Amino acid sequence: MIFSKTLARIIFFAAVLSLASSHRMQAQTPPPWMPCSGSNLVDQQFPTTGTELTHWRFCWETLPGNGLVIHWAYFRPTPASAWVFLLWDARVSEIFVPYHTGNPRYYDVGFLFPVTSIGPNDCPPSLGGAVLAGNVCKEVHDRGLSWKADDEVFRGEEVVLWSALAAGNYNYVIEWAFRDDGIVVGRVGATSHNLPGREMEAHVHNPIWRLDVDLNGWQNNSVELETHTENLPDITATDTETAITVEGGYEWNPHAFSGLAVYDKFLMNGKRNRTSYQLIPLPNGGLSRHQEAFTEKDFWVTRYDSNEMAARNLPSYISPPKSLTDSDIVLWYKGSVHHHPRDEDGEILNGAWHGVALIMWTGFMLKPHNLFDRTPFYK
Repeated sequence: MIFSKTLARIIFFAAVLSLASSHRMQAQTPPPWMPCSGSNLVDQQFPTTGTELTHWRFCWETLPGNGLVIHWAYFRPTPASAWVFLLWDARVSEIFVPYHTGNPRYYDVGFLFPVTSIGPNDCPPSLGGAVLAGNVCKEVHDRGLSWKADDEVFRGEEVVLWSALAAGNYNYVIEWAFRDDGIVVGRVGATSHNLPGREMEAHVHNPIWRLDVDLNGWQNNSVELETHTENLPDITATDTETAITVEGGYEWNPHAFSGLAVYDKFLMNGKRNRTSYQLIPLPNGGLSRHQEAFTEKDFWVTRYDSNEMAARNLPSYISPPKSLTDSDIVLWYKGSVHHHPRDEDGEILNGAWHGVALIMWTGFMLKPHNLFDRTPFYK
């Protein structure tokens, strides 16, 4: 299912021209051509019953080491809208696991661990689950409140895909959620058994995602660093969007609500407001730092290169830094799970360790900004 972007560009432009022609003839835009089929193609409208409001269409595959990978994701904000291309490739590039004594320092993706099998106990049909290819769970379900205004209320929906890497004593649950409001949530959960013989040693799991964001295509994308500043001791505040013109790494500041926003030069909503997708951290307690240079930043932005896939090499990818203006953008984000072992993880019984570590999550959100003209979920 994977093929080069050079070939994909030809196919993509042909698909765009076809969609534009079809849009002139039909009220509802037809689905774009996809490089996958069968269970590897997810085509999900929302709401799941009744008149369509929004629609996702994307491909997936499982790869040793990376686990569940997303390709070629499109979103349609209304039935009559053009499909918006968002993701060429989204994957966990690395899971770096340093232990507090200094060793070991595992690069778990590099071990090329396989994904585990998944069955109805993992993915109950009664809860909206369907097992795909024996190793991926697809869940379509209510995601909770979308909004509430006194007596008025709307509950949202999402389609979620997840699989689990069999990473030695650990399992890593790799999850992708595509919501009815155009948001994508990526998460990694660490679970299973603590390291044999060192079950009570603290450590950190650092998943680093590589997100090849091709908003409206790849040839005209740019990135901005968004920050919020309280102008103390004044009572005013300022929001700033600073263009990132060359490759580099950036720190997340929770006090500044900092994040990255990807724009396309030509993409606007019906109100002529510029459309973007914002990368927003969803940390669990904090984001770590280690002696390894690639862990010293939370965000990295690089220009697409098919040879640049390994998070540990990020410092070399930006030396020297290449221009990012109106180009093909790749975003990288590092999350962290600090595992301080506890009695809930297990105990010694008859001289042997017995127990399981409950799942701990970290992740991020890709959130649309001015993609819709207005929310479709309020009439």
